[in-house]
Formats: sequence, structure tokens, C-alpha cells
Amino acid sequence: MSVDVRAVRSHPALGAALVLAVLSAGWLVAQLPHVIVHPAIGWVPAPISAGLAAAECFRTGRATGTGAAARFWRHLGVVMLMLLGGILSSAVDSLVGPGAPTQRSSGVTMTLYLGAVLVLVWALLRLPVRRRLITFGLDLAVVVCAVSLMTWFFAARGSVELARVTGTAWAIFGVVVLLFAGLLAVAKVALAGTGGIDRAALWVLGGTVLGGAALGAVAPLLESRPYLNDCHLSVPVCGVGIVLAALVQRHAAPASPTGPRTPARPFSLLPYLAVIVADGFVLAGISPDQRETRILVGGSVVLTLLVVARQLVSFYENTTLLARVDASMLELRRHERRFRSLVQNSADIFAITDAAGRFTYASPSLLRFLGLPAEQLLGDTIDGRMHPDDLAEVRRQRPAPAGTATVQLRLRHADGDWRWFEVVSSNLLHDPSVRGIVSNARDITESRRYQDQLSYQASHDALTGLANRTLFNDATAQAVRAAQTSACGLALALVDLDDFKAINDRLGHAVGDALLVEVSERLRASVRPGDTVARLGGDEFAVLLPDATAAESARIAEAFIDALAAPVRAAGYELLIQASIGLARHTADCDASDLLRRADMAMYAAKELGKSRWVEYGPELDAHAVEHAQIAAELSQALDRDELYVLYQPIVGLPGGEVRGVEALVRWRHPTRGLVSPVTFIPVAERTGLIVPIGAWVLRQACLQGAEWARTLGARAPWKISVNASARQLLEPSFVATVAATLTETGLDPARLTIEITETAVFGGGRALDTVRALHTLGVKIALDDFGTGHSSLGLLRTCPVDVLKVDKSFVDGVTGTVEQEAIATSISEIAQALRLEAVAEGVETAQQAARLLELGYHLAQGFHFARPLPAAEIAPLCVPEPSLT
Repeated sequence: MSVDVRAVRSHPALGAALVLAVLSAGWLVAQLPHVIVHPAIGWVPAPISAGLAAAECFRTGRATGTGAAARFWRHLGVVMLMLLGGILSSAVDSLVGPGAPTQRSSGVTMTLYLGAVLVLVWALLRLPVRRRLITFGLDLAVVVCAVSLMTWFFAARGSVELARVTGTAWAIFGVVVLLFAGLLAVAKVALAGTGGIDRAALWVLGGTVLGGAALGAVAPLLESRPYLNDCHLSVPVCGVGIVLAALVQRHAAPASPTGPRTPARPFSLLPYLAVIVADGFVLAGISPDQRETRILVGGSVVLTLLVVARQLVSFYENTTLLARVDASMLELRRHERRFRSLVQNSADIFAITDAAGRFTYASPSLLRFLGLPAEQLLGDTIDGRMHPDDLAEVRRQRPAPAGTATVQLRLRHADGDWRWFEVVSSNLLHDPSVRGIVSNARDITESRRYQDQLSYQASHDALTGLANRTLFNDATAQAVRAAQTSACGLALALVDLDDFKAINDRLGHAVGDALLVEVSERLRASVRPGDTVARLGGDEFAVLLPDATAAESARIAEAFIDALAAPVRAAGYELLIQASIGLARHTADCDASDLLRRADMAMYAAKELGKSRWVEYGPELDAHAVEHAQIAAELSQALDRDELYVLYQPIVGLPGGEVRGVEALVRWRHPTRGLVSPVTFIPVAERTGLIVPIGAWVLRQACLQGAEWARTLGARAPWKISVNASARQLLEPSFVATVAATLTETGLDPARLTIEITETAVFGGGRALDTVRALHTLGVKIALDDFGTGHSSLGLLRTCPVDVLKVDKSFVDGVTGTVEQEAIATSISEIAQALRLEAVAEGVETAQQAARLLELGYHLAQGFHFARPLPAAEIAPLCVPEPSLT
């Protein structure tokens, strides 16, 4: 154990004990010449020291816990309490007895002292010893006899005269008993040691008891001074030792069980030291005139010393030899443990089989790898646990005598699972020390699984588990080759999810991934066994339909539409997802790439027709694709050729019909095609990116016209100039700067400009939504076009800075229909009023619709009932209010 020396030194109890001891010693020295103060003062420190020592002993007993050590400290506390009682009784005898002051001790006093000694001896002897009893007893007897002789020589002889002076033999008896107890304590500590008690604390205790007994030698000095007593000095000094021992025990840290330990010496030097000391006293005790006796005794002493020296040398040699043997045995055991640990804890299985293939040894690692105890396999063959498909290969690879063979095989685990092993076997049947085939089996199950996983990942989509593009292309090429050499049909369907990007961007990739997984499951459930469903990337899926007739292909495509019609639960959201599907059938003149290209054209045709449908490829789609390419090429030159122009459709107030604003609409007058419908060229412009320069041109024309109306018409001018912005424009980093520059150039008040956006354009958040917020910061108004037809419209009102809601024509058509159809338009009006937004009803075609919209709370409307899109010159006459248009 290690002791916290700083804590022991700084403890207040030790300081108090030292102060009491110093005061007692000083007082005793001062009183030796003559009486200075009343003798009662000298009796004060001793009982205080005894009480302090008793308290520390009991405190240490509680701190030690349970067991022999705690019991010893409690007994020592009892000893100090009995000593305290003896001191008080002795003080009474000295101060108030007959002939006071006196050194006489009563029977009560000596009984308490002797009782304390007996309890101390009993507590010491009850401590467990670690050495053999016979050896310990002999060594103890030698030490006690030698030190008793020393004690008698120094102290006991002088106590005879003390007994004569004090008139009692109690003093001599007490000194002898105390010395004997001290000898027992010191000898026990030095020779045996104890468990649970700190060795340093025991040494302090032993020294304390022996020192206290030795202090009895001052008794002869005090025989002529009845006002003094030897306990004035011995008790405070012993109190210091006992307090110190208790503190050492309490602040001793247990040694680490894993730390290095110094081996104990197998013998004690103390008995031999005691013999040497005793011989010295024998020589000193012989008078000079006994010459012959001195020669004989001297020779005996020399002979004894030589025997002791020889014995010590033998002890040293034996100790050295034993240390070498122990070191060799320790190294041998270390090597044995190392080998056993290597075999038992190896990542491999070690096994030995005889010529018949029966196990004669198997390492314990068998339990870890196969779930079987090694003993269960002894005497059995491996054939019963090997995969049947591997038996022939293993028998073929059996190593020749003195040869080695390596084979991979599968072994059945106790749980029934098959595990892969790589087995290296050496044929040592010829070796007499082995007489078997030694095998080392390494578990390669994870390696095989990893290889299979890599192969799977190389050909399958990690998210959905469907075939990936590589595997699908290979399957398509094989199917096309098979179709070209047989009369079997072949079809390929491309499935592209409509508006998936908006969902993925707005709700997060986790929701998007969950949606893709659910869609893949629905597609897989809609096909036949043998059909291949693949995810080509993103939200695009492909399905290969071998041996499929035209009717079967159409049925499966329709099944896809129906499967996706039901709401999809994805990561806690209930979503409606639609898909555009392109279907292409194999013909003799197309290869795999042609088949995929045709399905792609059919899929884009489905999107142009309104999405959520399937379209089968036909030759006309090739012409349609060519037409689109030509339109894109001609549209790229339309601006330079001044073929584009802007019309304005009025937005009127209800019920008066006054023009409150206009919506700018781009038109294309082609020199040969004539007027090209926006339905035709706007999708092409968005797909090719031409919508960005075209949109900037429309914005500038509208702002110029709005500023012109403001100058010429004054208060009658249309207040709102609405311009559409596509999703592609909102993603342009320069769009906000373009709008700001246009407003500055034209001088149009930003509050008069309204940018119309669709819900799907900003549904995904990100840059598009940031652009809208930046436009709103400029003072530009934001209108949400076709409100109610997109995704999560109400949620969008919380995140997007909207000023105007433009209600889709499909809801306006229902205001004169059933109550259910009218309820949607009513709800939108109420939402707009609650959020203090303007609501514009689009597509109003009849007076009846206009009147009903007014009743529902709409005060702005737009549609053919009021005016078609008109040139700028025809807008000015409409700015004079008419009596009523309802």
C-alpha cells in the first residue's frame, strides 16, 4: 500500500498529539529539579492524549469497513479507553491518596493497565499471519528471548529499587508485561505481517508499544520525586505513535492488483539479528575477573556467529536459486499461456484429424465460429457438417503425405446457417508426434458476402434494390437479341415522376427517398414474374417487358398509372404523386438504344399532354421530336427577328368592371408558321433555357408600357402590371438584378409591378424561394398563379411572401355548379381575406360566374368575359369605368 504522506502530516489530530507530547516532556524536565507548579498540572496531557488516540482508532475502524483490520482498530480503541481510565485512576492515587503526592498505584489502576495490555495482546494475536506456524513460532521465540534479555539488562534491573521505594511490586510487573507485549507486537509485525492492515501502520504500532515500555526505564530517576510519574511522558509519546498509525492506516491506498509486486523474502533477518545482540549482552554481562569463563563464552559466541553467518549465506544462495527457478517457471508458464492464448483466441480454427477424417483435436474457437463446443466434434467427421456441393472438391484436394492443400468450403453453423471457410491442411500422418492432418480454417464468410455485395451493388440501385442502369442496359440488349431471333414481343416503359424535384427539395431528401422506395414497390407489384424493373437515376424508372403483346404492354402501363393514383405515405407525409409513362415496342429495325430513345420520346409526349398518363411511341413522335427541335432553333432567333410581341389581358374590379391591372402575355408570330401557340413554344423555351432571355424581354416591354400608361393616363392607368416568371428564371442568379435594373431603366414604381409565379416553382424552397424574397424586398408584389392546383398551397403561404392569390380557372368554373364545387372557391376567398391578400378569379367566362364570385367575396377578376389579351393601344379605352359588367 502507498500512504498519502501529505494528508497524514497535515491532519490536526497528529498536530494535537505532538503538542501534548512536547508539553508533557517539557513539563517533566522543568519539574525534575524542584516543584514549580502544582503536580496536578502534569496529569492533564496524558488523559487527553489517550482520549485523542482512542477517537482516531475508532474512526479508523469505521473507515476500514469490516473484517480483521476493522476489528483490530476497534480493539485498539478499547485499549486506549482502558488506558485513559488507568491514567485517571493513577492521578487520583497520586494526588488525593494517603501521603500525597506519591507514586503508589492502587489495585484498580494496575488492573486497568493490565487489562489494556491483555486486550492489546489479544488483538495482536488475533491478526491473521501469512507464514507457516512452526517457522513463525521458532523465529518469534528467538526474538522475544533476545529482546527480553536486552530489556531486563537496561530497565528491569533498576525497577527493583523502584519497587522498594514505592512499596509495591506492581511497577516491576507492569514494566515486564508491557515490554513483553511490545516484543510480541514488534516480532509479529517484523516476522509475519498481517492482511488488511498497512505494514507501515503496524511498524509504527510496534515501535510505539516498545518505546512506551522502554520509557519505563525513567522510573528510577523519579523515585525521589513522588510528585512525578513516568506516564506523564510515556502516555503522550505513545499517543503520538497510535494517532500516527491510525492516520497511516486511514490514508493508505490499496496497491493495484495488476501492478508489479516485489516478491517477499522467504526468511526474516530479525531472529539472527536478535541472536547477535544477545551474544553481545552475554559478553557484556561477564565480569572481567572471570577469565576462563570469558574465553569459553567468547568462543561460543564466535562459533554461534559463524553458524549464523553460514546460515545467512545458505539463505542467500537458496533465495537466489529459488528466484532463478521461479523466473524460469514464470517464463515457462508465460510461454505456455502465450501458446494456449494463440490457439484458443486465434481468429482461426485449429484442428487435427486422423487418417479416417475423425477429429482428434479442435481448438476452442470452434465454439465462436460454428457454435459447437470442441468436445462435441471429437471422434466425429467433418462430412456431416459440410455443404453437400463441396464434398467432392474437398476430397479431391486432400493433401498428399507431407503435402499441403488449400480449399474453400461451407460448414453448417449450429443455428443452421452456412459459413464459408478457407482451410489450409498439412498432412502430418507420418509425424509420430502428430499422426494426423493439421488444418487451419479461416472464416471468410464476411469476405464472400462483401464480394457478393459488391457484385450486387454494381448492378442494383442502393436505395430501392431495383436493377440499375448498367444491369438494365445489359438485360435490354439480351432481350433485343432474343426478340430479333424469335417471334416473341418486347416492350420497354419509361416512368418519370411528375414534379418529384419539388417534393424532394421542399420536404427533404429523406421524404424523397421514402417516396422513391414506395413507388418502386408499387411498380414491382404491377409487373409479371420475369419482367425487369430498374431505377435509371433520380425519379426515372424503366421496365423491361419481354414476351409482352401490345395488349399486355398497355395493361401494365395502365396498371402503373392506377398504382400511383393512391396517396403515398412517406416519412409521415401523405403525398399525391403522378407519373408520365412512355411505352415503346420493339421492331425489327431498332436496337436497344433505339428502343430506349423511343420510350423516352413517348414519355416526354405524355408530359406535354398534361402528365399523369402514358403514351405509346409511334412514328409521329419522331416527327414531333423533329418539330420540337426546329421550333427551338427558330425560337432562338425570334427575338433578333422581332417576331415576339406582348399582349395585355385586363384584370378588372367587381362589380364595376374598371381596369385595375393587366397581365403581360408573350406571343410569337412566325413568318411561315403564322401565330404559334404559347402552349407549343413556351415548353420548348423552358426546356432549352430560352425562357430566360425571352422572359427578360417581356419584363422590359411590360415595364416600359406600364410607365408609359402612368405618364399618359395618370390616375386612370392600370395600377398593376403582372409579368409571369418561370421556375427556370427564378433559379437564375442574375434574375433579381435584372428586375431591379429594368425598374430603374423604365422608371416604373416597383409597387406597380407584380411577378406571377407558380406554386411548383417555389415549392422546393432553395434558390427559387430566396429569389422571390429578394424581389419582395425590392417592393415588387408577388402573385401565386393557378392557386390550389399545386402542392401544399396553404403551407406555401407561410414561407413565401405572397401578396395576391390567382384562383385557377378549374375552381372558377365550379362556382355555378354544385355546392361541393363552389366550396373550394369560397374557402380560397376566405383564406385571402383572413391573410389580407388580394384574390383574383381567373378564367371568368360568363356574367353568371362574375356575379356569383362577387357574392363569394371576390373583388378582382380576369377572363374572356371581360376582355381577351389585347395590344397595348386597346387597353387605354378600357381604362374609363363602365356602369357594370356583371
